[in-house]
Amino acid sequence: MTSEASTTPQTARVGMRGSIEPWFSAYALAGLLVNGIVPLLIPLTVTSRGTVAVAAALAAFFGGQLFAPVIGKIADRTGGQRTIFLGSFPLMGVAAIGFGLSDGLLGWCVAAVVAGATAGAVQTLGSVFITEGHPEDEWDERIGWFRFVFGMGQVSGLAIGAVFADGHVHTGWYVAGVVIIFGTLLGRLRLPHLASAGSDPARPDSAPPTPGGLRRELRGPFGRFLASWFLAMTAVQTFLNVMKDAFAVSSSHTASWYLLASVVGACLYPVCGRLADRYGCGWVLRTGLLITLTGLAVMTAAWIWHPSGDSWIGIAGLILVALGYPFDYIGATKMAADLTLDGQGSAMGLFNSAVAAGAIVGATVPSSLAARFGYGSLLPLAAGLIVAALLVGWGVLAREAYKPA
Repeated sequence: MTSEASTTPQTARVGMRGSIEPWFSAYALAGLLVNGIVPLLIPLTVTSRGTVAVAAALAAFFGGQLFAPVIGKIADRTGGQRTIFLGSFPLMGVAAIGFGLSDGLLGWCVAAVVAGATAGAVQTLGSVFITEGHPEDEWDERIGWFRFVFGMGQVSGLAIGAVFADGHVHTGWYVAGVVIIFGTLLGRLRLPHLASAGSDPARPDSAPPTPGGLRRELRGPFGRFLASWFLAMTAVQTFLNVMKDAFAVSSSHTASWYLLASVVGACLYPVCGRLADRYGCGWVLRTGLLITLTGLAVMTAAWIWHPSGDSWIGIAGLILVALGYPFDYIGATKMAADLTLDGQGSAMGLFNSAVAAGAIVGATVPSSLAARFGYGSLLPLAAGLIVAALLVGWGVLAREAYKPA
């Protein structure tokens, strides 16, 4: 699928009121779990069993998200997008409650896999409702506000986690689970009806996907983009491990600054959508990666030379990475939709799987390097991964950018 947005700057303006749809409130609950509750409460819940148990529980959650391409393909072929999307919320909520009730690694991992799979389904199909439910020239602006709502969910999740982190971790899981279950009701509010791929003759953009399957998809520009995105997400997850040990920043201060940066970052999503309208999704993604690289490079220099106030440099790097992420995600989401040959559900599933795979690798593989050289050594590794992401994807990113006429 080739995006008209990559060849012309003429795009429809639907505005904030037209872009934010009532069912977005359900999508926010995925942000509450994935970027709010999980990174804060899983370590606190499992830490008594050791770091290996924490890594296993996190890997189980993100491993569950690797089912996203299969879920997206099934939804594409059957036209069951609404059923799968709405049905994911009660399962996700029950899994969150189950995580709080469990007291052993097996129970935690089972609950985490279910939560991850259902959260991946919501994230994948949420994007599909944008790209298949609206004209292509509205995607950038709608995706911007869509991710803004997700970011507000993340902020809410971080707030819930902060309230219950001190001695009431299990209660935090219960509250989050009950709130998430209501996503089924919220998601029904003007949720678009979509047909299976190629079955709607009334829509010219619903033609059957190009045949060839996963191998054809990954051997083309989409595959190079996906490899670049995986490297970038691995770098971001690697970076999140370093604050306390490399810069002597306490967990509470890290959480506070990250919450603040997340609020500002959420507000940047609509701005990034407009920039994608004007300059192209490739330009937006490159900008985000360069912002991230700048933050990591500054932190790497501070870790090597230890100037006075290096803890504040660590905080500044954290904020820079958080502010770069909206650029990354908006540009990458639109590119995934533009470049796919095999249907929007498959593309968004693979896109979200790359995020999950990067989280798994970034949270586990660098640990041996950190054990030998210290957590600060992860900073140049993360910076190198961003450089690799830019090199791998540069040609594709350049073709998906344009200058206004």
